[in-house]
Amino acid sequence: MDHILVIRFFALCAISMVASPVMAQDPEVLAPPAIIFQSGTGDGTAPAPAVAAIRRAEVDCASLEKNLVVINAHFYPVEFEVGNAPPRRLLDRGLFEKALAGYRNHFCNFGRFAGPAIIVIVDFAKHSSQPRLYRVDLRDGYGLDAPIKVAHGIGSDPDDDGFANFFSNVQESLTSSLGAALGGERYVGINGVSLRLDGLEPSNSQMRARDIVVHSYAPERRRYFNADLVAERGRPGSSEGCFVVEPSKRDWILYTLENGGYLFSGLSGKLSQAVDVPKTQIVFAPGTGASGGSPR
Repeated sequence: MDHILVIRFFALCAISMVASPVMAQDPEVLAPPAIIFQSGTGDGTAPAPAVAAIRRAEVDCASLEKNLVVINAHFYPVEFEVGNAPPRRLLDRGLFEKALAGYRNHFCNFGRFAGPAIIVIVDFAKHSSQPRLYRVDLRDGYGLDAPIKVAHGIGSDPDDDGFANFFSNVQESLTSSLGAALGGERYVGINGVSLRLDGLEPSNSQMRARDIVVHSYAPERRRYFNADLVAERGRPGSSEGCFVVEPSKRDWILYTLENGGYLFSGLSGKLSQAVDVPKTQIVFAPGTGASGGSPR
């Protein structure tokens, strides 16, 4: 009998140990996760962290043609064709058509069926004091009547009267170039964050080699759109061929053009063709900073 009681006692002890509540045990203390530092957050010696590219909005070529019917009816109604002057800020329709022709040639041919929904068009026939860079949405025409200012190359304006008269694809000409181009990659140069360009036509095929880029300027280098300078001279300063925009517009334009965006520069009311600058009129020398290909 006694041995039965002993067996029951040990059995109850075993059961009580197995059934002990988990909460009665000491909680396990987990080690904090390792802190992983990203480059670019410290003293500036590390490379900037990689940023995932945001997919650019596109428009397919079939939809583009349908969109243009509505856009033309709204922005270029029939009354403009029968003598009534269009609004002054509206992009010239002829230049718009030239830009679209280049767009179709690049994005709607050779097996391609779509391109960027928003493009940039520059009208170098306008005086440099006037807004003349248009960021146009090909889905609804937004931006056709809302230009911003942009500088032209000093070699295109040798008499410095604010009108660009000469255009070239030649090294060290300090001129602007005409035609269609694609936006390339961003980089940091002497004018801050800038964007390289690749010309698509014989008139601008040397853009990258000439360092013709899109950039703005630091406050201490305000030789382009400085208010006092513009008030004194009646026009902004000139670049060495680059498309220079105001600081508040830089990221807006760079985002539109980077990594394959479409830029077209031309002349409203005129044939968009490159004209060699007479050698006797090239009197300006590079002077923006480092040698060996500084942004123009």
